Amino acid sequence: MVSLNVLEDYGVNVKDGLNRCMNNEAFYLKMMKMALGNDYFNTLEEILAKNDLPGAFEAAHALKGVVGNLSITSLYEPLSELTEKLRAGEKADYVALYAPIKEARDRLFALCQD
Repeated sequence: MVSLNVLEDYGVNVKDGLNRCMNNEAFYLKMMKMALGNDYFNTLEEILAKNDLPGAFEAAHALKGVVGNLSITSLYEPLSELTEKLRAGEKADYVALYAPIKEARDRLFALCQD
């Protein structure tokens, strides 16, 4: 299992995340694995490819909440920016904007595997 120090190196505010999980490290790591394995990461990618901005907003907003609750700052901040662009209906290459978020999620998810 991944160490908390490694998670910090990947932009996770471990102290805050642990606090939200009653300082139970095993529970926090379990929630981290579940959050990073959330199907919405793939769903968001598919919805963005279809240019379904309202659907993409809902998926991005949901993911923002999930990663925010665990203090995964390295994903929370870019997902927040993406969410706000989608909320405003801005014209953008959302697939390209999402790609580095998905890559960062994939790296973190791989670290959390047993």
